[in-house]
Amino acid sequence: MKHEEDESNIELIASYSMKVVIIITLILAVIVKQWFWVIGSIIGIFIGFIPTILKKDIKFTLPWAIELLIASVFGLNMMGILLNAYNTIPGFVAITQILFSVLIAFFSFAIIYILHVYWDGLIMDKYAMAFVVAVTTMASAVVLEFIKWFKIFGRKQTSVEGVLTCLLVSTIFGIITALVGVSLIKTGKFDELTEDLGKQIDSQIIKRKKKNKNV
Repeated sequence: MKHEEDESNIELIASYSMKVVIIITLILAVIVKQWFWVIGSIIGIFIGFIPTILKKDIKFTLPWAIELLIASVFGLNMMGILLNAYNTIPGFVAITQILFSVLIAFFSFAIIYILHVYWDGLIMDKYAMAFVVAVTTMASAVVLEFIKWFKIFGRKQTSVEGVLTCLLVSTIFGIITALVGVSLIKTGKFDELTEDLGKQIDSQIIKRKKKNKNV
């Protein structure tokens, strides 16, 4: 009982932290015209507040670890903008890139694993999942660096060395996160982290099947 209560408190703190940080980031991003983060913040707010917006009993709960990672990534970006930390603090870009990579990798692993468990259309070995997660993280890093290099949104990447460093960091931590995911699956802890979201997705799949049968 005590363990469940502590876990519930952690989930609550993670959820509210994510929402507060994202809202502040949205306001700040609009002020300084960081449109990449404006779009990201709007998406985050939509996911976090969709049950309230629609005024329906819709449950879409991200694993608390992912919510904390989201809050951390947005929080670091706020520091980068407010304190000009991207240019004044050595290694700050790398730290942000590490957390971004871990977030993408962990979220990808969670979605793939949930589909593997709850959807008949996907059956995948855990090591194959790790490979897909690593490749997905690398691809996300390429897209992000493309955006920064051509300054489509947000901060401009100014050097080839910076691009290569970010890609290397994303690759390394994408692989590390994938291996951690495999380890969590083996110990059963990944099921605990993704159980709530998995059940929500499973209920939607069941509803879709019933609807198709009625049609």
